[in-house]
Amino acid sequence: METPSGITPYYYEFAHLLDQWPAPIQLTRPGGDTFVTLLMHTNCIEAKWAGHITADDVVTAAKLAIKLLQKTPCHALLNDKGDVTGDWTEANDWLEFEWLPLVMQAGLRCMAHIYSDNMFSRLSARDLQQRITPTLQMQNFNDRLHAEMWLAQCLNPPPVPSISKL
Repeated sequence: METPSGITPYYYEFAHLLDQWPAPIQLTRPGGDTFVTLLMHTNCIEAKWAGHITADDVVTAAKLAIKLLQKTPCHALLNDKGDVTGDWTEANDWLEFEWLPLVMQAGLRCMAHIYSDNMFSRLSARDLQQRITPTLQMQNFNDRLHAEMWLAQCLNPPPVPSISKL
């Protein structure tokens, strides 16, 4: 569905936010509480989630992430859901079949996901990982330090020794 100007609705909804990128972007619900903050780091976009999230929240943020990656190509996503609750598994079909091809085309190659302590959120993350790997390198972590170390290795893999040096 398109608006009269020919712009897809979610792009139109986020147009004012896209203009401020790479400054941090916060997505909020009608009540005013922020459910995700998107940040640009060197070679990495971070999605820092908060509160109780739903599949709709995940799809909303993922749609914006597509546009951010198209505007500022980068190879890594740090998806920090350490401070959330909620089952967002219903978003995984959309993420697998709609989001994944578009972010891959935009250059995304690896995603580090920081687990929540919430069982439902963990199960959602595990389901997503099974669906999108190996197309997109994705690993789940219990803490930020290990997620960042893995992303750094993903972006800068150690050189492979040549056969002549073996």
